[in-house]
Amino acid sequence: MFSLVAVQGVTEVTEAREAARTLVSRLVEAYNAKDLDTIAGLYREDARYWSALGDWQGGRPAILSHIKELHRRLPNEQMAVRVLVTDGDTVVVEFVSTGRDPSGRPYELDFTEVIDLVDGKIAMVKVYLDPDEVARIMG
Repeated sequence: MFSLVAVQGVTEVTEAREAARTLVSRLVEAYNAKDLDTIAGLYREDARYWSALGDWQGGRPAILSHIKELHRRLPNEQMAVRVLVTDGDTVVVEFVSTGRDPSGRPYELDFTEVIDLVDGKIAMVKVYLDPDEVARIMG
C-alpha cells in the first residue's frame, strides 16, 4: 500500500511539472505570436503581475493591457526559455528576449520570472530584470 501511494504521489508531481512546462511553452509561443487571446486563457481572472520596474498589474485585463503595450513598443521582440525549473505549482524561468529597439539596434535582454500557478493557470508573475537595461532598450 505504501509503495502504491508513493508512486501515485510521484506520478502527480511529474504530471504537474509537465503541465507547468507546457503552460510556459504555450505562453512563449503566444507572446511571440502576439496572440493576446491565447495569453488571456493562460491567466486567472484575478492574476497579479509585478516587475522590477516597480509596476504591479492586478487582474487579467490590466496584465493584457501591459503585454499589449510591450508588443506595441517592441513589435519584433521574441522571447525564449533558457532554463525552467518547476515543482508544478511554482515555475522559475530564465528567459532571453531579442529584437530591435525603437531606433533599430539589436538587443538581447536576460530576465527571470517566478510564476505561481493555481488550478493550471497563472495566478502571479514576478519579473526580475535590470531596469537600466530596459531603459536603454526602450530608449
